[in-house]
Amino acid sequence: MILGLISMFFGFYKSLFMDEDKVYSVIKTHTERFDIILPIVEKGKGYQVKNINYFVQLARTRPWSALYMSAFYFTSISLGALFFLSIQHAVQAGWPIVVSRVMEGVSSFLPFGGVIILLLLILNCIGVIHMIPWMDSSFSDPNSPNYDEFIHNKLPFLNIYFYLIRSILYVVGWTFFMCCLKFISKKLDYTRSVKEHKTLRYVSVVFILFFSISSMVMGWDWIMSLDPSWFSTLFGWYVLGSYLVSGITVISLVAIFLNSQGYLPFFNHNHLHDLAKYIFATSLLWTYLWFSQFLLYWYGNIPEEVTYFLHRSNQYHFINFIMLIPNFLFPLFGLISSRSKRNKKIIVILGCILLIGHIIDIYNMIMPGSVGGFYGFGMSEIGSLLFVGGGFLLVLLREFGKMNLSPQGNFLFYESVFYEYSL
Repeated sequence: MILGLISMFFGFYKSLFMDEDKVYSVIKTHTERFDIILPIVEKGKGYQVKNINYFVQLARTRPWSALYMSAFYFTSISLGALFFLSIQHAVQAGWPIVVSRVMEGVSSFLPFGGVIILLLLILNCIGVIHMIPWMDSSFSDPNSPNYDEFIHNKLPFLNIYFYLIRSILYVVGWTFFMCCLKFISKKLDYTRSVKEHKTLRYVSVVFILFFSISSMVMGWDWIMSLDPSWFSTLFGWYVLGSYLVSGITVISLVAIFLNSQGYLPFFNHNHLHDLAKYIFATSLLWTYLWFSQFLLYWYGNIPEEVTYFLHRSNQYHFINFIMLIPNFLFPLFGLISSRSKRNKKIIVILGCILLIGHIIDIYNMIMPGSVGGFYGFGMSEIGSLLFVGGGFLLVLLREFGKMNLSPQGNFLFYESVFYEYSL
């Protein structure tokens, strides 16, 4: 975390020197990164660019966008783990109970990551940073030269007060259900009560209902609104697919690590096999949603809809297609056989590749809309990942140090201990 803070400091410090001259230089050197036709006219040693103040703000936003990307990535992993945990409790699945405390630990980062996201959103709302374009009132003002009809038409939904209320509701709601599930699960260790066991299931069902709405709208609010002139009815599901596979992957990697250290003795290759099946399935789900979304817009070829993909293809060197390699091809060929699903080394290697692949995915969703052509992967991005990732690991270690990793009070625990997957 300290190394991340230092890297982030240099990223923020460097952004302070992004004045008009340096912005001119970047635009002149990398004109292919900017999909807006910019009239650049030589003037002595400098250049004249239309709306230069807007581009200066855009360039200075990069460290904040990097922090937002990292906070969303690790928070979404916790959210994916909580959703996966609630599904197991809701359907009364027996096999995953030996790793249910791992799921609880991974989900514990939710309030911390949520607070970071909310702070960044508030800074945007009050105009300290300019990461979210539609929050600039000039885009919705018909008398402004920056007027955008699409943004203006979305004002009933995309307005600051309603946006903040929704965002706070997401974080508070997820945190509330996470605390409830952990509290009831811990209480079961002492009471071993049928009533508490049923309550655990009912709370999980209610959370799934809340999650089904909040997760979709969150994807629109926190990610899709960075490109406010574009919309996709599949986008909420696409974001869900990304953090669900990441969450299950982290659960698997943490379970393997704890088992290797002797803290999770009942975890074996049967449980690993089923976790790997979910990694395989959710990777294919993510790919299906990626392809479905892309195919519909490619086939329709409507200018205001395909800009999202052109923006990423032309400016970001086809990152939208390159990320299929770690997120689809590696899990497809690496986890297609049952033997590989039981191999810890293969799961660890593919898990790390998948996590890197979905960092690229989150980067692809956030950075083009928030910083445009002033992108990169340097001190700001690496520092924010180290800082937030370090906080994520710190929370996990603290949680695992406080909890009993074997939930023996759960009625399905011994079913999970003796679970065996038949090939």
